[in-house]
Amino acid sequence: MEFGLFVQGYVGKRAETDPLAEHKALMEETEYVIQADTSGFKYAWASEHHFLDEYSHLSANDVFLGYLAHATERIHLGSGIFNPLAQVNHPVKVAEKVAMLDHLSEGRFEFGSGRGRAATRSSVSYRASPT
Repeated sequence: MEFGLFVQGYVGKRAETDPLAEHKALMEETEYVIQADTSGFKYAWASEHHFLDEYSHLSANDVFLGYLAHATERIHLGSGIFNPLAQVNHPVKVAEKVAMLDHLSEGRFEFGSGRGRAATRSSVSYRASPT
């Protein structure tokens, strides 16, 4: 039997009163993954979400997964998910991220891809202001 865990930068209500809530959540979830690694878990998956207030504050899971690759030794690290739609992440950039994470993790990276829950979120994700 294989075990895994899923992290997504959960902050919850503490963000309303603690200005360091997001940082603390990322460091806590890093510790969860390190403990899972030392306990023999097979996988740790990290989500990618944008503009959410509640359940996920992980907008750059590729950066977080690179950090986890350095902090762990055996656990496989997965993107749950990289959105390859061109208005969110150009497919070439996704391929570059996947290759880099595979190198940094020494072959432990697991690629997960998909559109995500709401296409409307991705259509507003990276629009630059004309000014």
